Amino acid sequence: MSRQQQIAVLVEHHQNPRYGGILEDADVVMPGGSPECGGSVVIYLKAGEEGRIQGLSFTGQGDIISQAATSMILEQVLNDGLTMDEVLALDYEGFVERVGREAVGSRTRNATLGLSTLKSAVRKYQKDRLRADSAA
Repeated sequence: MSRQQQIAVLVEHHQNPRYGGILEDADVVMPGGSPECGGSVVIYLKAGEEGRIQGLSFTGQGDIISQAATSMILEQVLNDGLTMDEVLALDYEGFVERVGREAVGSRTRNATLGLSTLKSAVRKYQKDRLRADSAA
């Protein structure tokens, strides 16, 4: 994909974010990033059966890259039906390539904000679940 095509995909996701908004019955609400560093997002995660993800959404503010890439990662996870463990195994470099390294340039932190926040949400869910199972 050319740099222009990569930029077009980012702009399209920014203008029409997938899974934008608050997921009311989320099991985890995980904030990430900071407005000073290009953006902030809040990931809402609803767990499903057997380590699956039933629902995801996000809210956020910031530059086109951080918001569009967050939309892209949620779309990928839900469309591919990834499990929580598969999300944790996702590679940052591979995701930057998918978003478009030429379009992202030196702003890889902005491009991976959504992915890193999503991984934090998964880890929090797994930790809370382990704690709940231990207490039971």
